[in-house]
Amino acid sequence: MDHYVITISHMIGCGGAEVGEKLSKALSIPFVDREILKKVADYLNISESDLKEREEKLVSFWEQFFISGPMGTLTVTGGEKYLPSDRELFDLESKFIKEIAQKGSAIFLGRGAIYILRDFPKKFSIFVYADMEDRIKRVCQLYSISRKEAIDMINQNDRDRESYMKTFVKIPWLDLRTYDLCINTSSVGFDNAVKYVIDGMNHKFKEK
Repeated sequence: MDHYVITISHMIGCGGAEVGEKLSKALSIPFVDREILKKVADYLNISESDLKEREEKLVSFWEQFFISGPMGTLTVTGGEKYLPSDRELFDLESKFIKEIAQKGSAIFLGRGAIYILRDFPKKFSIFVYADMEDRIKRVCQLYSISRKEAIDMINQNDRDRESYMKTFVKIPWLDLRTYDLCINTSSVGFDNAVKYVIDGMNHKFKEK
C-alpha cells in the first residue's frame, strides 16, 4: 500500500491507544502519540508533564490570563519556561503532525489529526468507543482511582474533548458520519478492531 495515514479519535477508557499500538505492529508503521508531546515540549524547552494536562482541553479565562500575562503575548527566548496558549499548542501540534505525515505512513492518536490531515491523499479515520461500564473499569485500573472518581474523570474528559474539537477542529466529535469506521471495543475487542480497520482501509483505498 502506498503512503497513507490513519487517524484515531477516541474516548478515554476505550483502548484507543491499544488499538493504535496493535495496528502499528500489524502494519509495521509508526504509532504517533507521545512523540508529538515530546516534540512540542522540546521546542518550547519545557517538560512533557507541564503539557500533558493541557492536551485536548481548553483552559479557562483566568487560567489563560495567568498563562499569557496581561498583554496576552508569549515568547520563546532564553529558555524561559511558560505554558503555551490553547491556539499555540494546537498550532505546534499541527505543525509536527503534518511533518511526520509527510515523511511516511503513520498512525495518529487524537490531537485533531482527523482535521489537520484532512487534505492528505490517503487517510483512514476511525472512532474508538466502548460501553460506559467498560470505560469505568478501565479508567479505575489505569489511574488506580475509585468508581466515582472514574465516572467524574470520564465525564469531564468527554466535555473537554468535545469543546476542544468545536473550538479548533470544527468537526462534531460525536458525529459518526465524520469517520470511515466506528468501533465499539466492548463488542469486538482490540484484535478484531485491528482486522476491521485493515479490511476497511483495503476497501477504501482500492476504490481510489
